[in-house]
Amino acid sequence: MIFNKLHIFSIILIIQMNYFVSLQYQKQNDMVALQKFTNLMQLFSYFKDEQICREYLATIRWNGQVVCPYKECGHEKCFSFSNGKVYKCAKCRKKFSVKVGTIFEDSKISLQKWFAAIYLITSHKKGISSHQLHRDLGVTQKTAWFMLHRVRHTFGLITPSEKLSGVCEADETFMGGNEKNKHAHKKTEGTQGRSVKTKSAVAGIVERGGELRAKKVPDTTGYNLRTFVYNNLEFGSKLHTDEWWGYKGLAAAFKHKFIKHNEGEYVNGDVHTNTLEGFWSLLKRGCVGIYHSMSDKHLQQYIDEFVFRYNTRQFSESYRFDTMLNNINTHLSYKQLTDARNNRKVEAEQGSFGFYPTKFTDAELIRLKMVIKELYGDLDFIMQIDFNDALKVVANG
Repeated sequence: MIFNKLHIFSIILIIQMNYFVSLQYQKQNDMVALQKFTNLMQLFSYFKDEQICREYLATIRWNGQVVCPYKECGHEKCFSFSNGKVYKCAKCRKKFSVKVGTIFEDSKISLQKWFAAIYLITSHKKGISSHQLHRDLGVTQKTAWFMLHRVRHTFGLITPSEKLSGVCEADETFMGGNEKNKHAHKKTEGTQGRSVKTKSAVAGIVERGGELRAKKVPDTTGYNLRTFVYNNLEFGSKLHTDEWWGYKGLAAAFKHKFIKHNEGEYVNGDVHTNTLEGFWSLLKRGCVGIYHSMSDKHLQQYIDEFVFRYNTRQFSESYRFDTMLNNINTHLSYKQLTDARNNRKVEAEQGSFGFYPTKFTDAELIRLKMVIKELYGDLDFIMQIDFNDALKVVANG
């Protein structure tokens, strides 16, 4: 067969196109190895340029299978450009980078600085202030403040897959300054005891040796505390609290024991709330020593930050860093952050394990009846109870 120049040129062009396509496919599916670093110097040593940061983020986010980040699409067939920065969806035909749909979207801050900020936030036991972060990263204090809140925003979106079980402790605390430490013209009357006029109530529950969950609540009445426990604890689990009346009635669903703090009793056998008290001390030391003040508007985000660090306390520095990067698929604009009305909406949708509707699922109803039957015997009238109505009565005290 005789080939003319046009044939040869066509063959060469086809070979080049096939090579280019295979190269792009290989480049798109090549994943950088996840790194194990133990300090900030090792992190900077590896993430030495933006391209490495982008590739690492793409590996964490997509694991070799690029997915269109636009909510209305989500198509799994995407093409990468030769510059390694831009992708294009085969369905919606939109172009995007690895930062689209994450806390890094629309940010002019380099990924190197973002990664350093995430490392500092997640590794410092009591947090890091925006003033310190702006000095460490060479950005303005306002930018550092915004970066901190974007990172905290992702912590509240981590929803637990299962309820706590085993031996658990429940307790509550208050965040806010003591009236006795304020100037006379700044003091508010009638704020003694459990008043929430100038303080914010926080409920918490922890599984010994396991996870902790905490949530800002309107007050420490029985409705809020018992609802919080019902939503986060498996029926039939052991529950230890103090003697506060807001926990009364929990013995119907849990093996509830309590200690009497008012009488100077803090440990009775294995009954105590010291595990959770330890977390409260970390939260308040962070408030007093690092942040100095936590506004009620952003308090839940600060709580989420401390809860994340507590629940990842057994993780290595690198694994905690990777875990954080796995939960960045959300976006928070400056307007959303500073708008008080929108902040209340965001807080209702996220937070360390916020409230769910006060209603039992079918599986929970079956489990609850089994627990009550074990505790109180085979009573026929138990099967006739509408537990969803009963829960409302119990919750309302």
